[in-house]
This record gives sequence, C-alpha cells and structure tokens, in this order.
Amino acid sequence: MLSKGFKIVAPKIFELDIEDIQEQENHVIVRINYAAICKADLRYYMGQRDERLLGLKYPMRLIHEATGIVLKDPQNKFSVGDEVVLVPNICACNNCEFQHVEDCSLGENYCPLAKFASSNYDGFSAECISYPYNHLVKFNPNIVKSENAVFSELISVCIASIRRIPDIDNKVIGIWGDGILGYILTQVLKEIGQNVKIINVGKHFKKLETFDSDEIYISGEIPKNLKLDLAFECIGGKYAETGINEIIEHVKFGSDIVLTGVSENGSLINTRRILEKAVRITGSTRSNVSDFKRAIQLFESDRFKVKINDLIISENIIENIVDYYDVFEKESSNILLGKHILKFNI
Repeated sequence: MLSKGFKIVAPKIFELDIEDIQEQENHVIVRINYAAICKADLRYYMGQRDERLLGLKYPMRLIHEATGIVLKDPQNKFSVGDEVVLVPNICACNNCEFQHVEDCSLGENYCPLAKFASSNYDGFSAECISYPYNHLVKFNPNIVKSENAVFSELISVCIASIRRIPDIDNKVIGIWGDGILGYILTQVLKEIGQNVKIINVGKHFKKLETFDSDEIYISGEIPKNLKLDLAFECIGGKYAETGINEIIEHVKFGSDIVLTGVSENGSLINTRRILEKAVRITGSTRSNVSDFKRAIQLFESDRFKVKINDLIISENIIENIVDYYDVFEKESSNILLGKHILKFNI
C-alpha cells in the first residue's frame, strides 16, 4: 500500500514523500492518528544543530510522539481498530555489549545500537507506517483519549527519570524548569509518590502556578534555608547551567540529582560543591516499552487526565503539507505551556 508522508530535507523545507509499505515480519501496519512536535523536532526544523550533523540526518521524517490505529497485524497480537501508542526507541539487537551489563535497571533505552524515531530512524509524520509490534502499546480509548495519549512519550520519559532514583517516597523533591517536562514530571510524582512534597523552580511565575506544586519559587529568589532530599533538572539549553548550580546548593549532603534537560553545549557546574556535599548526579534519557505501559496506566486517574488535557493548546487537522508547515511554525514560536496537537488526515 502507498502512504504519504513529510520529510525534512533542509532547515524549514519539507517535501512530500510517497512510500510503498510492505508487510514485514513482526511488524504491524498502523495509521497515524494524533501526534505532537518535540523540541528536538524543532531543532531539526530550525536548523539549530551542527551543520555537519544535519547533513547526515536529512532527509528524514520528524515526530516521535504519536498514537495510531492498527490496520493490519499478521501476528494477530493486535486487532484491527486497536488504538496504540508508538514507542520511538527501538532496541532489537541480541549481541550488543549492552545486553550484558550488570545494571539491568538502566533499561534498553540506553542501548547504543537502538534506533530512535526522528533521530536516526524515520519518525511518524506519515499517513501509515509499518512498525515492530513489540514497540506498540495498546490503550483503551474509553479511558484515555487519543489526543491525551499522545503525551505518553513525555510521561514515559518522566517515569524513566524517576527509575534512576531508588526511593522517592516521603521526600522533599525539587524540580527545576517551568516547561512541559517539568510540568508532567510534577504530575507523575504526585501520582506515584507517597507523601512527597514537590517544590518547583522556574523563570515564569504564571506557568509555575499551574503545576499543582506544594511550593514554587523564581530562580534566583530561592530561600537560602531551602533543603531538598533530591532534585530533577528539566531545563536544558543555555539556562541548564544556572539551574544545576542552584540545585547543588539546595540539595542536602549525599543527595541525588537527576539531569533530564538536553543542552547542545556543555555546562559549567560547581564541581567543588559537588565534592563537598557528596552529591550524586545521574543522567536520564528517553524511555522504553515498560515506561510507556506505566504511562498509560496513569490515565486511570481522573486528576491526571485533567492535568494532561490542559496541555493541549489547539488541535490542528493535517490534510496536506501546508497544514504541516503551519503547525511547525506555530510550535516554533510557542511560549505557552502546552502543545499544538496534530490530527493526521492525509
């Protein structure tokens, strides 16, 4: 079957792509339903990465946050019409050295040979795609709407970052960053943590007010006596450096810090204070199938569903490449807390 899609070939230039989708072993044919644009997609769209790297990436389909509807599954793992979330991190190797590491808690999202949609593997901006069945997670549309389920990728990333900490219960937890990742991490911790106190720090007070925090502070105006049991950095970019150094000052001795924000350039952090306070810093990236399954389970909470639904700024029907351009332009200038969701109808 033929499927239309959109590939980026140069900064701010998309081309219509027609693909002949063939049945593959252990694959399912899925029609893309809803999708969302990530900051990483925008960096490719705006050409905000190293020129040599961009040359290696183009042409490529963008988008790694999407839901779909099953059209055909030769394995009979799914029924026609099932609604699924697509897991962008594909780890299918059997002989990789990563398979033999002792710390299995890392998860396959750290496998160096993994493929990731819209990074080193075509993303989901297409009418239909053939996708590995074991990287699809079914959800019940009577419990969670497709336009909300599209946030499962970000929710799963938050769950993966929490996995890096042995125990979050009964903790005072700081979250730096007033963007969508900090917001979702706050909601996830509220759902899965027992007796947690969450303190959010950012630059924009109006955004922080929507987080459902126990306390909020503006970066640079944090009380000196604030002490945290652990903290998450969800800033990324050029402001990550400031945030990380603030965190180091406010976590208790021997505390854990989890870094989740993506920065293209390095950050200068206060290593002297890290040594003096015996702080443990852990990195967290991407997520895996089990994280997605847990993300879907969180939608059983009515409170959680409402908080995620609040992130939808607009729903945009994508019928052609002009519609596709329009949403990327909207998202590239978006300063609100939330996303312009895509509804594919191409």
